Amino acid sequence: MRKEIPVVLFGAGSLGKLAFFALKERGIDPNCFCDNDQKKQRKLYCGVPVIPPSELAGISRAAHVFICNNYIETVSDFLKQMGFTHVDDCVALLENTDFAKMSLEGSEETDDGFEHNPLEIRRLIGLHKSTLASVKTSGNYLDVKYIDVVVTERCSMKCKDCANLMQYYVNPKDSDMDLLLGSIDILMRCIDHICEFRVLGGEPFVNRQIHRVIDRLVSYDCADSVVIYTNATIIPRGENLSCLKRKKVKLDITNYVNVGESRNHDKLVKTLEAEGIAYVTHVATFWTDSGTIRHNWKTESELKTQFMNCCVGDVLNLLNGKLYRCPFSANAHNLNAIPFNPDDILELKEEAEDLPALKAKIASMRGRQGKKPYLAACAYCGGRDYSTPYVPAGVQTNKPIPIESYK
Repeated sequence: MRKEIPVVLFGAGSLGKLAFFALKERGIDPNCFCDNDQKKQRKLYCGVPVIPPSELAGISRAAHVFICNNYIETVSDFLKQMGFTHVDDCVALLENTDFAKMSLEGSEETDDGFEHNPLEIRRLIGLHKSTLASVKTSGNYLDVKYIDVVVTERCSMKCKDCANLMQYYVNPKDSDMDLLLGSIDILMRCIDHICEFRVLGGEPFVNRQIHRVIDRLVSYDCADSVVIYTNATIIPRGENLSCLKRKKVKLDITNYVNVGESRNHDKLVKTLEAEGIAYVTHVATFWTDSGTIRHNWKTESELKTQFMNCCVGDVLNLLNGKLYRCPFSANAHNLNAIPFNPDDILELKEEAEDLPALKAKIASMRGRQGKKPYLAACAYCGGRDYSTPYVPAGVQTNKPIPIESYK
């Protein structure tokens, strides 16, 4: 690669920072980042400018552009339409880089909250690789990036802006264990590879039978990892602790120290370290304002754009024996808070014998493209992308929030 050829990193976030370091290690100085997020544009990231996509028109079409986010298909199509001929993902670049010497410094004006934890770096690279594999999948091979496995509607907190809509549940309950394990088994008869199961709720450790779910998930050879999302209010004990010692299992801890709710954070971390259990922890300061169920009256074009840019548009969600396209859709339907739409839901039933047909349906749910590339739930969601406003994380409500009637 000649030095005079520009190098652009599309995505000023955690993956972009890793790619920047990897290129610098090879003696290559990226010229700029490009990002759709207006909050990042006109600032410096890793010491180089962040430009909006509109300014790519002034860059040579011979430039080498690395896609440093997980919107690989969308960004690749956009760049090729602009005439760029050297467009690459970052999988090979990142997999062949030693990040042990990566500095904690670098983003001068843009703070993405990314911690250079070796476990988190490996996870980011794995998810990026899985995203690419999903895009390139052909034939009968079904490669899935994420599946959210909901083990409970109950939570030890009641955040009024929870994007998984826990604040709307009046009588939350744990997931039916037989139904959940049965639906997981049906699902996994169809999946050839999955990068990550994400076990969540609510607060997953509220469910005293969570160990049964984790034991089942780690048993699938085609699953790379199982990540449990916790708010650090409950210390797991007994079987719920011992099941976390599996090699595939990791904890993702959100520390709500700013609202005083992660009361057992330090105790949890101490317990995990004593038991040799893998974890990452991060302080939550703000969320996207995506936790309100309200008709947004957007046009079809606006709904399509909202879904294409959604950060959870490639997350499948398993809730009460049904597979959904996103957590908002799953919980909004479960709450009967939006009109029922069978096109957005796939029931996983024991009597389902036509596995090839079921596999094809799962594959069609997984991507962002389709006959109607947005969900019915999108009309009741504020969106989860770079344009969505921020709200303080973890602000509590004293009682469940009433659901506005959609009728």
